[in-house]
Amino acid sequence: MKLPRNAGILLHITSLPGPYGIGDLGEEGRRFADFLDSAGLKLWQILPLNPTGVGNCPYSSSSAFAGNPLLVSPKDLVKEGLIKAGNLPRASGLSSKRVDFSRVIRSRRRILDQARRNFKQDSDFGLRKEFDLFCRRNIFWLDDYALFVALKGRYKGVPWFKWPIPLAVREETALKAVARELEEEIEVVKFSQFLFFRQWADFRNDVNLRGVKIVGDIPFFVNQDSADVWAGRRLFLLDKRGRRTALSGVPPPKGGKVGQVWGNPLYNWKEMEKDGYEWWIARFKLVLSLVDIVRIDHFSGFYACWHIPPSTPSSTKGEWVKGPGAKLFRRIRRELGKLPIIAEALEPDVQKPVDRIMREFKIPGVRELQFGLEGSKPGYHHPDKIPVNCAYYTGLHDNDTSLGWYRKLNPKRKRRVLKYLGVKARDVSHGMVREVFNSMADTAIVPLQDPLGLGSPARMNIPGRARGQWEWRFEEEDLTDTLAGELASLVTGSGR
Repeated sequence: MKLPRNAGILLHITSLPGPYGIGDLGEEGRRFADFLDSAGLKLWQILPLNPTGVGNCPYSSSSAFAGNPLLVSPKDLVKEGLIKAGNLPRASGLSSKRVDFSRVIRSRRRILDQARRNFKQDSDFGLRKEFDLFCRRNIFWLDDYALFVALKGRYKGVPWFKWPIPLAVREETALKAVARELEEEIEVVKFSQFLFFRQWADFRNDVNLRGVKIVGDIPFFVNQDSADVWAGRRLFLLDKRGRRTALSGVPPPKGGKVGQVWGNPLYNWKEMEKDGYEWWIARFKLVLSLVDIVRIDHFSGFYACWHIPPSTPSSTKGEWVKGPGAKLFRRIRRELGKLPIIAEALEPDVQKPVDRIMREFKIPGVRELQFGLEGSKPGYHHPDKIPVNCAYYTGLHDNDTSLGWYRKLNPKRKRRVLKYLGVKARDVSHGMVREVFNSMADTAIVPLQDPLGLGSPARMNIPGRARGQWEWRFEEEDLTDTLAGELASLVTGSGR
């Protein structure tokens, strides 16, 4: 599906300002949508909305379907009468510039537990009916996820494949017995999910009313220690005990010796095909009910994945194994209609066949200006090579900020970048934003850090580093009328 010529900002919900230690679905997000509207920006791209996993990473979740309860707005719970103002967390001691996930997790659990207790003790019939309807509509993932989280609590976070064998292999008698024992804990999880999806529906509606569309994100891979793998083992390449029989990753680049081993379980495409790729259709259907456009991370995996033997410490001995390719997306299109998606497909070994799939469905591909300005000759990401039907970024969540990236270049490369952009060093962030907006690409998106001209301390994530990532937040005063005016001029000047 070809997208209209628009521009937007990449900013995850957690990076919004607010008094409770983490951005949430409250009034600050609506004010950010007002800022986007005033700047003529029609797209707000976020990261996955699923619960965060190891290292607080939104791409390593316990569920591909669940929402992140840390994003529930405490203030909105007060407005709804589910908690009292006295239950709100104290803002003192919470950083306005970084997310302290350990403190926020403890605080949100207390608030959500209190909301549920109040709901049980004094809930009106309408809200109870709404909750019951939510549980019925989402039974295909919610029951397994709630039991999974409750069991994770019982076993102190131990991975599911190390639980007692009857539970790990999902013996029906054992599951029924433990579900009765953990009934209270299971309902806590379900109610937290109800609150997230309820608040998100209102939040998205308010953002859309401001003329702004939300670009969501689907990670291609899922976490081994997730409800998806535990409850749907036949859909993944696992042995009888649930251990991976192949690991995900990428081979070394040409001329290199070191690739990457990611370790995610790989899909059993033959099994998925038997039921018409039901799991993927359900996943797309849910995400497309939450956002307006979806960016697919590692889209190349639908064509082929690099399979690494689990006993191998490096990725050199792997092999490419084909997936369903266009067959899956034809099925999804039949079920769901036009596909408003953007594909991140940057694996050079399979680039050509992946590009063919994207052309068939008119899917815009991701290009990044930072990559384009690093080579000696104009290549795939260079502004001179950008096609119309693509999504162009200065960088993504795994990149340094544009200023931080520039500062790490060698002197010769710095001179080339400044000459190409036609700016002084102090204006390099502005120059890169302008270059992306002025490009041929229909979709131009930049991380908020770049219009703000921020350096490496504002970086969202450094791949491979487990601590201190995904924590950056901006502050309310950063969004000035001057900044909105500068962005509006770029939008108008670039015909977006």
